[in-house]
Formats: sequence, structure tokens, C-alpha cells
Amino acid sequence: MKIVKFQIGPMRANSYLAFSEASNSAILIDAGGNYPKIQSIAHENGVKIEHLLLTHGHFDHIGAVKKLQDDGVKVYMHTNDVDKVTTDKSLCGLTHLNIDKFTPDILVWDGDRLELSGLTVEVIHTPGHTSGGVCYLIGEHLFSGDTIFHGSFGRVDLGDGNIRALRDSIVGKVFTLPDNTIIHPGHEDDTSVKYEKEYNPIYYYG
Repeated sequence: MKIVKFQIGPMRANSYLAFSEASNSAILIDAGGNYPKIQSIAHENGVKIEHLLLTHGHFDHIGAVKKLQDDGVKVYMHTNDVDKVTTDKSLCGLTHLNIDKFTPDILVWDGDRLELSGLTVEVIHTPGHTSGGVCYLIGEHLFSGDTIFHGSFGRVDLGDGNIRALRDSIVGKVFTLPDNTIIHPGHEDDTSVKYEKEYNPIYYYG
């Protein structure tokens, strides 16, 4: 599997293009804005985005979703965050942005296994940053959105955040994955389960 990481949108959120090098079909994880850049990166890598996996519904991760969906890209999201993308709960008002509302094509649940673009994706529901936050596990790669960062974790003071739920998600789910699992967060640098089990401060919260 090849992974292409890039930053887009006003908060420079991470998006990831994931695809098998034997296929021209790709998965996109989060789409915070700048639709032309997203499509340009896909074109540069010789792939077509067919599936968009959303880690949660905050504005900095969904800005380009409607345009991609209009192209025929299938949008996946946990049911608990749908209210953020069909109303004004995406927090776009914090930056006075207008985000095109959309309805996800497929609702995902904890434990789902999706066969997409030649890749197997496991859905891990990780509430805490938002009630519908999820991580997506593809092989040894975990796309964590704003659940966990390098040496840190997602905010819990925005809408339906909950520090106890976030701690349970990280310690009880993320930290049970193999130590060599690479974590690709929604912001900043990659990390690993091994590193975060040793250095992440989430143990002291909740």
C-alpha cells in the first residue's frame, strides 16, 4: 500500500491518499478543503478517488467533501457525527467559513470491515473528541483523525467532547493495537502505538 500525506484547509489538517499500487482506485481519509489540490494529488499519483473515509465531522476535515461527493466519491462516516455535517455543528462558525452540507453515503460502525479499492479497512469507533469519531486501520497503519496526536490527543471542549470517553478510546482501543502500528493523525507528525503508550499524557486524564 502507498500512502500520500498532505495538508489542506485553514487548519492545515492532514489528509491521506491510500491505494494499492496494483490498482488505480484510491481511498481518501478526510478532506478539509482545497478540492483542486486533492484532485491534483490524485492525478499526480495516477489514481481515482472512489472512497472518502471521514474520521469526524469538524469543518477542518470536511471542507471539500460535497465537491468530491458530486464527482461520485462514496462518503463514509460514523452515524454519531452526521448531525455535524447536515447542520451547523461542524464548528465552521469559528472561522466564518461556509461549508457545503452533505449526507454521507454509508454509515460505519465499530468493528466494520470494509473492502475498498483492494484494501481492507477496519473501523474503530473512538469517541471523545467527538461522539462519532473513528479511526481507520489499514494493515499496520492507523488513521486517527483528532483522536490521538504525536505526544498529545484531541480537544474535548468542542460540543460533544468527553475526556473520559477519549481516554477509554485511546487506552482501551488504540493502545491495544500492536506496538509497531503507525499512527497517522489529523494534524502534525506521524507517531506509533509504541511511542504513545510510553509518552502520551492521556493516562493522567479522565
